[in-house]
Amino acid sequence: MAALLALSAPALAQGLDYAQALQQAQEASGQVRNARMDVQAKDLKAEALAHLGGPALSLSGFSGRVATTFNLDTSPLANAAGSLGSVVPGGLSIPPIPNAVSVNRTFNLHSLGLSANWPIYTGGRLEAIHGLEAGKADEARAEARDVEDKMSTTVAQRYFSLQLATHAVQLRSAAAKGIADHQRAAQRLEATGLIATAERLKADVALDGARRDLARSQSDLEIAQVALTRLLGAASPAPLTTPLFVNSASVGTLQSFIDAGLAHNPAWDKIASKRTQADQALKLQTGGQLPTVLAIGNYNFNRSSDKLVQPNWAVGILVSVPLIDRIDRGKMKEAAILDQQRVSALEEQAQRDVPTLIESQWRALQNARAQFLSMDSTIRLARENLRLQTVSFQQSQSTSLDLTDARLNLLKVDTERVQAAYDYVMALARLLEASGQPQRLAEFAQNADIKIAPPAE
Repeated sequence: MAALLALSAPALAQGLDYAQALQQAQEASGQVRNARMDVQAKDLKAEALAHLGGPALSLSGFSGRVATTFNLDTSPLANAAGSLGSVVPGGLSIPPIPNAVSVNRTFNLHSLGLSANWPIYTGGRLEAIHGLEAGKADEARAEARDVEDKMSTTVAQRYFSLQLATHAVQLRSAAAKGIADHQRAAQRLEATGLIATAERLKADVALDGARRDLARSQSDLEIAQVALTRLLGAASPAPLTTPLFVNSASVGTLQSFIDAGLAHNPAWDKIASKRTQADQALKLQTGGQLPTVLAIGNYNFNRSSDKLVQPNWAVGILVSVPLIDRIDRGKMKEAAILDQQRVSALEEQAQRDVPTLIESQWRALQNARAQFLSMDSTIRLARENLRLQTVSFQQSQSTSLDLTDARLNLLKVDTERVQAAYDYVMALARLLEASGQPQRLAEFAQNADIKIAPPAE
């Protein structure tokens, strides 16, 4: 049994870093899978239309009973017979000949043949149809990347929210333990008559409050754990190995992130795909007003004597020129031009919105970093004040309330420091998403020079 436990211990202790969590979440996400399958489906549609302008060959067969009428014009023969009636010897009469003869015939017909057609000229319509599908595939690809980028930020939010909740529980647990020690010391001092009962009661109240706050933070921790576990599609939670972090130096200039956003933000791929679709739609409507030329051919394997019914083979050129159409091609063309203008307007707006969003997130990142780095002196002061108040209370020079306030103030500044680190991580995640490089968050977490370790017990 001991050997089995020893073998299973590494598996149980195996942690989950942020990069692994991101990969696991993307594999489990129905939204990401849906976007990826949409890309595959639209790629297949575009590939299916790649040879739309090539030849088509089909085998067709028919077997059935056919009724037809043969009409034969006999008026020339009737006229000739009428003119000969007066000169026929022997007084013989020529029966009257009708001007036309109609014969109704019903027979069985069996046919098997090959039919072929090859578009020679379609005014670019076939190419435009293929281009439209290719543009839709590119748009789906951009949408899938946008979904994955947003998923990266969502994973960062839940992953590091759990780390924040874990720190909150540890900090409040340490605070509750310290207040419990203070409450026991107050009971001893009360028993020796060094402090009044009211001072001991204040310590009791502080301990009850600390326990309530600890229970609330433990509930928040459980909620954060459930949220991350369900996002990852995991059967059970795993310990997290990527701590909250801060890079003391700047991770990059504002202009570097703007340049990256102008090059890699998924919005540009979406706009490019929409422009492709608008251009191809215009070509399609323009080509609808042009002639169509097809090369056609047919070969019949049937060798019956009913040549009046169906020929043995046929080849030729089919030309179709649109004269009157049920669709107003002029208005369709105007609509396609407006779609092009809409894409241009969308691009102009994105040229302003993307840099603005990047600058906003970059400044939020700088503020979070500055706030975190400026808290060291505040924490040192809070710790020293708690030490002094502890000594003073033991010497009956300060009240129980003074000591409790000092301990709660240290808890407050420790919590604010961890919150500032969380704000920094989330600002960095949103900045990387806006600049089209969310995959770099794991890199910044690994290379950070400040990592927030759990508080000492």
